[in-house]
Amino acid sequence: MEPTTSPASTISHRTSTRISDDVATKELAAQIADRLRQAEQLVLPLDETLDILDQLQEFELGRFLLHNRGLNGYWTSYIFRNAPEGPVTPLEHWLLNDSLLCQARERYHRFKEEIAGRITEGAALASIPCGVMDDLLQQDYSGVEDFRIVGIDIDEESVAYARENAEQRGLSAHTEFEVRDAWKLGVDGEFDLIVSNGLNMYESDPQRLTDLYRSFHQALRPGGRLLLSFLTPPPPPPWVAPEHAAAWEKYDIPEADLRRELSIMGDIVQVTYLNFSAEDEVRAQLEAAGFTVQAVRYNAGGVLPIVTAVK
Repeated sequence: MEPTTSPASTISHRTSTRISDDVATKELAAQIADRLRQAEQLVLPLDETLDILDQLQEFELGRFLLHNRGLNGYWTSYIFRNAPEGPVTPLEHWLLNDSLLCQARERYHRFKEEIAGRITEGAALASIPCGVMDDLLQQDYSGVEDFRIVGIDIDEESVAYARENAEQRGLSAHTEFEVRDAWKLGVDGEFDLIVSNGLNMYESDPQRLTDLYRSFHQALRPGGRLLLSFLTPPPPPPWVAPEHAAAWEKYDIPEADLRRELSIMGDIVQVTYLNFSAEDEVRAQLEAAGFTVQAVRYNAGGVLPIVTAVK
């Protein structure tokens, strides 16, 4: 989603999905390289880190991460579908198949399973922010005639992709789209389900998170459900605190891959979406917004929770 002049709408990335300006990328990479050379401590040796920086410039997803420090709807869908358009470089293959992004893909599919149970006759389902809205548009609506799908996102480009996605799936007659700030929905009791996968991970202010959940609460009908996830704080890396090595096993990522992950997303890209929250914090914020937390479901490894909250 696109940043606006309001702090309440601060998002992680610009809308330019395709980064085609090689000069701009080289200038940015040079600035990042200077910062890395001046860093007091890096996860990987400097020469390895600079080599990864060079590799990130070789493919579009890598260039987007460098320029935007996060993902938009298009690239999130690209990762979750894991269907690259043409050949991929070794580093892009690693990102799509061996990094922690694969964990996010697994959570995305668990989201879809949760959503499937809410598709009923007359249901109004909303995705906020919608991105390309794969979460709702990839569902099976056969046997249901009366349903409404609403996508809301502050990023016009994501909404355009979502509208195209709906057309390709033959769901245009059932879909509506709004370019709007999630904190300022202006919607009162319209939806049976709101799906929000990721927006809270970009916001660190507890009060603003409560305000976001309050906006969702107002938009739901009585008995409506909010489906969201959050990032639990990870243990310190095992090479920093060896006693936490066992805790990292639940993430199913070898130490070499973890070092590369932290080097890319931390030292090089400095992503903006790593807002960590404990379960009790999320529960308290949702309850302050008026919700009753019905369930918090973790994956088999005990990470990547999905919350169901009821109005």
